[in-house]
Amino acid sequence: MTQNRRFGFANPWLLLGFEIICVLVYELLQKRGASETANLSQVWSWTGITALASPLTWLAMVIMIISLLSWLYVLRYIPLSIAFPLSRAVDVLIPLSCWIILGEHISPRRWFGIALVVIGLMLTAKPVARLEEKL
Repeated sequence: MTQNRRFGFANPWLLLGFEIICVLVYELLQKRGASETANLSQVWSWTGITALASPLTWLAMVIMIISLLSWLYVLRYIPLSIAFPLSRAVDVLIPLSCWIILGEHISPRRWFGIALVVIGLMLTAKPVARLEEKL
């Protein structure tokens, strides 16, 4: 599947990185959109539907659609068994971004979990590097 060097219009590895960034931006916009609308109508607030009143929520949905299209393109060229574990870099980037951008607290236990994810990503990326060398 990854042996064909003709990738169409874009490199799937770059699009995988782009997809990860899209998911990160999506999550941050969803958080901001939900926070913006937290004090709206209490009747429907429990459903989360009030977040649709925020333009940030709508922008987040557009970004998620772009992310989905990128992901579908990535899966045409990269095996799911490789692409999915690498896409979990978002599980590291989201907490780090929330800490840096939103000022959220990350507990020591959570930092430990993030470190484990990074180790898992490194273990996953090593076979990918060998696969690319063979091509």
